[in-house]
Amino acid sequence: MKKRVITGLILATILIPCLLVPACLPVLEFVVVLLIIVAEFELLNMYDRDKKIPLWLKIVTTLLTLGLSFSIFSFMSMQEITTINAQGEAVRVHLFDPNTSLILRGLKKLHFHLMFTPVTALLISFIILMSSMIFLHDFEVKDAGRLYLSIIYVGVCSAAFMTLRFFGVRFVVYLLLITTATDIFALVFGLAFGRSGKHKLAPKISPKKSWEGAIGGTAVAIVLGFCFSYLYEYISGLFPAISGGQMEFFQGVFNYNTFTQVGKVFVCLTLTLLLSITSQVGDLVASKLKRAYDIKDYSQVFPGHGGVLDRFDSVFFSSAMFLGFIIFEINFIDVLLAGAGF
Repeated sequence: MKKRVITGLILATILIPCLLVPACLPVLEFVVVLLIIVAEFELLNMYDRDKKIPLWLKIVTTLLTLGLSFSIFSFMSMQEITTINAQGEAVRVHLFDPNTSLILRGLKKLHFHLMFTPVTALLISFIILMSSMIFLHDFEVKDAGRLYLSIIYVGVCSAAFMTLRFFGVRFVVYLLLITTATDIFALVFGLAFGRSGKHKLAPKISPKKSWEGAIGGTAVAIVLGFCFSYLYEYISGLFPAISGGQMEFFQGVFNYNTFTQVGKVFVCLTLTLLLSITSQVGDLVASKLKRAYDIKDYSQVFPGHGGVLDRFDSVFFSSAMFLGFIIFEINFIDVLLAGAGF
């Protein structure tokens, strides 16, 4: 327990300033790149329990994962939304300024965004792994499949997390609030109401989890997450150095001009519910993989906590859902809400 607390304090000391202080964004990018590398090797080392993977192939797979993550991050930096300026004119604006990212500035010099889109990165990974089945001895279909899965799992989730941070620190705080509340209160409600074991959530994956805990954790997360997102325009003015000044929660990412109050409530509640559920699914996915390979933790890189995927499984998985929701909204939800009269 002591080791777990000390490790947690060290992580908080490093990550909180990186997440909240704009000047520390290059450090955050460096930390995330390290986490991607470690997370990918955690999965590949786990696969070693079934069949040894050559070191060079692990390195190639990790590079492909970084390529996919960078391509998604770069792609999202070029996306735009239509908004109304102070003169009442419809204008197109970027979701965030790519020049604020050290990684994106470097990729731009290499013309990476022109050569490697997310689809290109996936195709390159697909071709390399499929070809490996022909040219590598004892490299089978299932081997290519699980390496491809690890590339998508780590690459997509890490890119989503980084993109959310550059959209605004409020999105990461919101995400962490939901995932943490869900995790803590699922345990509280599970111990209080789920001890009978009659309503197990996923008995073959995580026998101690109960439906009582899952529902209770989600209920508390919905309350906290909704309050944070809906009331953010009043909270943000209290911390202008971090928040960038007073603004509505989805300002600059969602097209708020088509939203009424009912529409805002609907979106805040729906997104919070989805993220809470997804965080629990992400935890179960990580547990399922560990159970399949008969391991307790992915690694011991964080003493008392396990590995990167042990510590950040829910956050990473929920990040992908969050980014997917934003992309969906940019293309569809504002039109649907406008048509419905919200």
